[in-house]
This record gives sequence, C-alpha cells and structure tokens, in this order.
Amino acid sequence: MNVYTEVYNKCRQLCQVKALAADWKDIESGLKSLLEANGPSVADADVLDKLRERVDSAASWTLFRSNARAEAIVAGAQPGKNGFQDRAALLKSMYHFYLVSKAGGQSIWVVDHPTAYGKWVFDVLSGKSADSLKVDLKDELEVFGGGNRKMMSESVQLARKWSADVEVALGGRKDDVRAKVERWFLDGSSGDLDVTIAKLAAGFRKITASCNSNAVIFADRPHLRASGDYDSTFASVNAGDSMPVIYIYQLFLKTGRRDWFGNIPKLWLCALTVIHELSHKLVSTDDIKYDYEGLKPGPGFTSDQALKNADSWAYFAADVVGALSKGTLNNTLV
Repeated sequence: MNVYTEVYNKCRQLCQVKALAADWKDIESGLKSLLEANGPSVADADVLDKLRERVDSAASWTLFRSNARAEAIVAGAQPGKNGFQDRAALLKSMYHFYLVSKAGGQSIWVVDHPTAYGKWVFDVLSGKSADSLKVDLKDELEVFGGGNRKMMSESVQLARKWSADVEVALGGRKDDVRAKVERWFLDGSSGDLDVTIAKLAAGFRKITASCNSNAVIFADRPHLRASGDYDSTFASVNAGDSMPVIYIYQLFLKTGRRDWFGNIPKLWLCALTVIHELSHKLVSTDDIKYDYEGLKPGPGFTSDQALKNADSWAYFAADVVGALSKGTLNNTLV
C-alpha cells in the first residue's frame, strides 16, 4: 500500500462482508456506516470511541494492558477463519483513527498509527500467525499524539481563514495588496500584475473550498518514514488520494518554531503547510524553491516560476493576513 486512500478502501471492503466475531456485530455495523465512499461520516464517528472502549475494556483488569488489547483485537478478527490478518488490521487501523473536530459540515480526522510500524498496518500484519499478530498489535505509541492531532485540526481552521481573507483582499485589489502580489510573484521584467491577481484569486477560491470540504484527513506515510526518503520533507499530498489527505512527516514534528525565519509559531507553520500542500493538489504548484532558499522573484527565479511555486503561495497568504514578522520577510525575500 502506498497512500491512505488504499487503506481506507480496504477497510470499506472488509466492512461490506460480516466477518468479525459475533460480539463485535455492533462495531462492525457502525464501521460500515462510518466508512462512506467519499470519506468518513461524522454522524457515525462515535463507533471509533466504542471500538476503543471495547478493546480497552479487555485491559482494565490486568497490568499487561497492551497484551490484553492485542488479544482482544485478534479475538474479534476470528483467527480460526481465513483472512483474519486483514480483519485484525481493520480493527487496529480504526483504533488509531480519530475524529479530532467538527464544525458545521466539516470534519477533521487524523490517522495516528504506531511509530513502530514501518508499513501500513495491512502490510505489517499480512501473512502473520495469530501469535505473531499479537506481538505487532502490542505496539501502541502513536506518531503524532493528542497535542499534534489538536494542532492539525486548528491549522485547517486557520488556513481556511487565511485563504478566505486572501480571497477578499485580492478581490479588493487595494494598493497594499497589489504591492504584496508584486513582492512575491513579479520579477520586475515579466509577468502581468492583473493576470497574476486573477490566477491567485482563482487558486485561493479552490483552497478555501477544500478547507471547507466535508472531511480533511491528516496522516503519516509509515513506509516513507521508515525508508528515510522523506526525512527532509515537512509534508506532502499525493495524486493517488481521492480524499483530501495531507501527510505530515517527522521533520515537521521535530522543528517546532522556525526561529531562523523570524520565530514562526508552530500552529502558523502548520497552517502555512496546509496552504502549501493544497496548492500542490488544487493549483498544480511545484516545489521549485523553498523558503530557506529565498523566494524573491528575480533573474534566477522568474515570475512564471514564482506563480508555480507552492511556498510562494503559502508565504504570500501569510503576508497578506499579517502573519509574517519583519525578520521572516527579510530572511525569506532574498
């Protein structure tokens, strides 16, 4: 498996056939309702808490709680029947799937699988014996944790506000906004200001709409974390995901405040990252230059390149809403 949509669809497929143990009937029915074709149903999210309560209740009487939880999942997967590994993976995957917030018609979800997993859970458990499953299922320390899950949710709300505010600002076309468009996207020798504003306005309409979409999902891509190939990456999106999924990597989690760019708070950095990644998916931007390389358009970074550069979109948005300090502007616009 490569992207979370594959995991999600596998879970949906398993829920179409009643295969869990009889005493899991209510959970199985709830998961089937939760996992809708276009994304999880917020109305049925309580089944995730019920699932965790069911698993955790098996551990309430023993000091060996991770063992007891693992045994409960294996029992629910009916190890005497073919395909029990996938059913155990379904339960384990849903155990680490969280509805973090909901507002109106929007919901923010986080996939927070164990740090010990270097693959998606279906791949980790594939072909294992029931006893081997119990060993893997005991791994419970999650990649993000509650604090980061909350921050991810808040970052989408902040990114939505930034993007909506940018839309309004671009529509007004006041002199200060036009100057900021020139600052981030025009190199002085090419590019048309009004055309650039129109392209930005159309793009930010799409970003705002995505931030307002029914479900936004944050996840880790365990196989890429384990390979080390993405050690220098903050976040990414993937064309293989049909749902709005944003992948967060270890570099982002470890960075905290970007002090060398003017002390950007981590929540603001996360909102900036959301806009950066959504611009990839919705506006087809590329990673031509990053903030630390300097984003000022000029001879080595043309207007056309700036308009196709994800970090330029993100920092422009932060600039328009007044989120960037003078130090950040000076260090980034070089």
